[in-house]
Amino acid sequence: MDIELRNHYEPIVRQYRLDTQHMEEHGNVMKIYTNQGPYALKKIEGRKLERNNFLHHIQYLKEKGFSNYVPIYHATDGSYILSDGTYNYYLMPWLERAEGNGEDNDQYHKMFQTLGTLHQKTVKEEMYTEEDLEKHYTSISDRWENDGEMLEEFLVESESKWYMSPFELQYCTYYHHVMRAREFATKQLNEWNDAMKEKEKTRITFVHGNVSLNHFLFDYERNGYFISLEKSKFATPVQDIVGFYSRSLNTYPIARSDRFEWFQMYQKNFPFTKEEQLLMFAYMTYPSQFIRQIQSYKKRRDNRNEENELRGVKSLQQSHWLVSNIEYFLSQLQAAQQGNG
Repeated sequence: MDIELRNHYEPIVRQYRLDTQHMEEHGNVMKIYTNQGPYALKKIEGRKLERNNFLHHIQYLKEKGFSNYVPIYHATDGSYILSDGTYNYYLMPWLERAEGNGEDNDQYHKMFQTLGTLHQKTVKEEMYTEEDLEKHYTSISDRWENDGEMLEEFLVESESKWYMSPFELQYCTYYHHVMRAREFATKQLNEWNDAMKEKEKTRITFVHGNVSLNHFLFDYERNGYFISLEKSKFATPVQDIVGFYSRSLNTYPIARSDRFEWFQMYQKNFPFTKEEQLLMFAYMTYPSQFIRQIQSYKKRRDNRNEENELRGVKSLQQSHWLVSNIEYFLSQLQAAQQGNG
């Protein structure tokens, strides 16, 4: 065992009265081998837990009868969170991550089934006023309007040049497709706003905050458990879905049905309302990542060099792939809706 590693973590581990045999570092998690079996010691920056009612959230899940999360063990003094002055720590049983051995689809099915159960068991209604709705809608709508003006200005500016940079040329190629995505998102947001004006309540749930197969582990009986609840909060369940798909679809062009099937599995356990579906379509299709690439390019173009230009072109292409992948995914959802209608 690395002596430095042991010396650093031993004072923390000792507070759990574990007979440590070996330690392995896995990013921000230490695997602790003991004669009672393996444990996981999670390390987190102090301020991340300060902003989150972490222990309260775990207790809340327990009270709601949701047990598919990895439990947290307390130290000998009863504390669930320990600190060394720089980082906070908590101890869990060690569970294995899903392996990419051809069973990935089953694992995702299980994760989305469990996510639907999480949202179903923790759902509650929250009142809102017309002023609250208008403030939220106006904030988003104004920002999106400014983004649209910026995209159009950058197009005019790029096309007016005698020689466009590779980034600008590629942007002009993608412009109309991305603007269609933005216009679709804006239409969905407007329809969501109109629908919400007819209501007085909205649904909120306990949301994980960072849904990923890396944060969903399995025991030996293939039961799945969520970990890494540091970003959890109470919000619209749409946040978990949009967050997951924005990451999952941020890859090379894909045209498969697996991601559609995962969402269908989720909906069996927690069907979205009409308003939630409109909000999901709006947030998911809005080309935020693409827009950030343009904003970043404009800030640093005075310091542009060949390496930065190439990196920018690749990032822009990646962002456009995301727009296309989301478009394909939503076309599957819309086709299913029409089929059911």
